Amino acid sequence: MIQGDRVVLREFRREDIGPIHQWVNNENIIKYLAFPLFPQTLEETTAFVERQLQKKGAPNEGIFVIALKDDPKLEYIGSIGLHAIDYRNRHCELGIVIGREDLLGKGIGAEAIRLVLGFAFDFLNMHKVNLRVYEYNERARRCYAKAGFKEEGRIREQRYYGGRYWDEILMGITKEEYLTLRGTGRPREIQDASWIPGTKGTLE
Repeated sequence: MIQGDRVVLREFRREDIGPIHQWVNNENIIKYLAFPLFPQTLEETTAFVERQLQKKGAPNEGIFVIALKDDPKLEYIGSIGLHAIDYRNRHCELGIVIGREDLLGKGIGAEAIRLVLGFAFDFLNMHKVNLRVYEYNERARRCYAKAGFKEEGRIREQRYYGGRYWDEILMGITKEEYLTLRGTGRPREIQDASWIPGTKGTLE
């Protein structure tokens, strides 16, 4: 578990099936994802959560549930993950979704990104974190830029949405850039590391 000021990043639970099933069938959420996602049955969502539970400690991927710190049940409101973790070249790709429309634009995603960047750079010792975002997702692009990500290139006319084609934007942040932005702040505390990629249950 990784704790921030308002946000907690935790492992998946079977109780997350319901909230996930709601957002994966919400066009106002999935239109912003950097990968195609089709409407799911409850059985398909259940299978997804079961896969996440079985992948604890998977070496090349780490996906966290986003929850609000002041919620005693730490219920699912979204997820954030590091994918395609390359330990030899020390880079990975970030993906995030906030699954509740009423929580969009509240700074929750921004804090979750800061926490997972700290995990990537301070704990996994990544050199670089990359991401992909569609041109029309202006709110996410602003959020990523504030977190320190820089545009590195575009795949032209990669997504058809709203009657036209849009570019897919490639962004990245290096460890040096992250440390400069963070300043002298201490890394966030990580508890219960047994499910984190590459660990055996401790952080020593």
